Amino acid sequence: MSNPVIHAERSAKKWGGSANDYLALHQWFDATKGHLPDNRHRMLLHNSFGMLLAEQVFGPVIRNSLGRRVFVRDLAALHIIEDLGFIPTVFECLADLPLESWMAGAARLIPRPILTSPLLADPSTASVG
Repeated sequence: MSNPVIHAERSAKKWGGSANDYLALHQWFDATKGHLPDNRHRMLLHNSFGMLLAEQVFGPVIRNSLGRRVFVRDLAALHIIEDLGFIPTVFECLADLPLESWMAGAARLIPRPILTSPLLADPSTASVG
């Protein structure tokens, strides 16, 4: 499944109320699509840590339009299971991510030029035409 509205409609069917009661949570889970527009975006929030973050953002429960308490953890779990079939850990999501030197921190990086424009070159090495 790839649409927050469909997730919200399924949540409303399961817990009652309207899809709008759940839409913000499902949009939050899929907001990472705006930064990585393929299924890798799911590795950021579609995991056990994303469930914890959802509780921190939305609180432990929401009340739907019928006044019923719905646990955010349950909503998060359903969203992830609908998309992936199970709830992965962060380790499972990132285990194959190669370690890069920049991951050690800025102090350990070898400086490299970000911009290569001659206009931004070191003035001591620039040639005057």
